Amino acid sequence: MKYLLMSILSLAIIQTPVFKKDYAYHFAAGYLTAHATRSIIVEYTDNEKFIKFGPLVAAVAIGVAKEVKDKYDSNPKSTFEWQDMIYTAGGGVTLISFTINKK
Repeated sequence: MKYLLMSILSLAIIQTPVFKKDYAYHFAAGYLTAHATRSIIVEYTDNEKFIKFGPLVAAVAIGVAKEVKDKYDSNPKSTFEWQDMIYTAGGGVTLISFTINKK
């Protein structure tokens, strides 16, 4: 499962310009969201699966929420962008791969 997620993320990154500043912000937001979520989850539960995959769910949820907000924003230039959402989720996947490889 870990390799499948990393493969999908890698393919998505290859198809888009990597050095775009907006994508770096989305990646950082996903990573920070996942890290903060993991810290909160560890404080309140001992469920290993929830500790590992809860941060990814939070990062994906934040990415989707941000893009839905952009789609329905009053600014006509704001649109739903899949690449932004993928980079946000990528920050969560990075945290998961760090915590899986730690053990």
